Amino acid sequence: PLLEKPNRIEYPENFVLRVPNGRVLGDGTVVVGENSILAESTTDFHRKQEHHYLLNEHRVPNPERFDGRLAVITSPGSANYFHWTLDSVPRLSLLAGLEDEIDGYYIDSRSPFHQEWLGMLGIPENKIVSASPGRHLEAKELIIPSFAGIAGLPSMEGLDFVASFKPTTTKSDRRVYLSRAGARRRRIQNEDELLPLLERHGFEIIRPGEMTVREQMETFSTADVVVAAHGAELTNLAFCARGARVIEFLSPYYHNPCFKQLAAARALRHAALVGSGGEKIFREQTDAHHVWANIRVDVDVLEKELLLVLNQPISNP
Repeated sequence: PLLEKPNRIEYPENFVLRVPNGRVLGDGTVVVGENSILAESTTDFHRKQEHHYLLNEHRVPNPERFDGRLAVITSPGSANYFHWTLDSVPRLSLLAGLEDEIDGYYIDSRSPFHQEWLGMLGIPENKIVSASPGRHLEAKELIIPSFAGIAGLPSMEGLDFVASFKPTTTKSDRRVYLSRAGARRRRIQNEDELLPLLERHGFEIIRPGEMTVREQMETFSTADVVVAAHGAELTNLAFCARGARVIEFLSPYYHNPCFKQLAAARALRHAALVGSGGEKIFREQTDAHHVWANIRVDVDVLEKELLLVLNQPISNP
């Protein structure tokens, strides 16, 4: 069914903090003063901040010295396309005008999508200080931008910054289905039953994980309807034109609203279809969070949802 209108989200005030002789560890966790964590610039996905994982570490490596001003861009989870695009990249928007003061950027650079984004962002290679899980740096000065919004959902300005890198395109009536056939987790168990229905309604079958970032931007910016299982590929909703329509498949055990919220922020029309499946994983407790359970989608239910969504007027809301 179509989801209810989301509640209004209150964003904290943005900031850029300068910390002389500050330290940064691994995923961008900043340590100031007498081993205090700067909670406003990091997050721990599994605990409250007062129980942050780093507080239980018995030992951390001795810090390397960075003799300059180091901007902390990486954030927890940014090895993942979603957290990189919606948490790390928007932080750079808060540093406009400070580029000449920054000697290095503590930032992810491991994956092809990181490398492609770094090229689009125009960060010089000699200023990239690669973040990694075991790294510990102490800088002459840390320059720390806050999240440009909240973790997982940038403000309108942060999203506009991310979307500003997409190519100039003309909105079309393109319909795309995002296949996770090659994924290890959260696959559609009966995808072969869904594809004839989707193709009959004019859907292209795409695999975003096999595409460059630029190709993903171009695809989503010209899409009018997107159908997909919950997953990082839906990060690309940030590039859709206003009024585009989305059907998201959810596991019965995991109802993360992040893409519902992203769709609302980009003025998209979002519908959720909760499938079945994952009973074996649930019963055998092989996945404590049930985050990765595969999903089975009822073909008849999907057809009804498609007819409902496709019959909506295309005009912008």
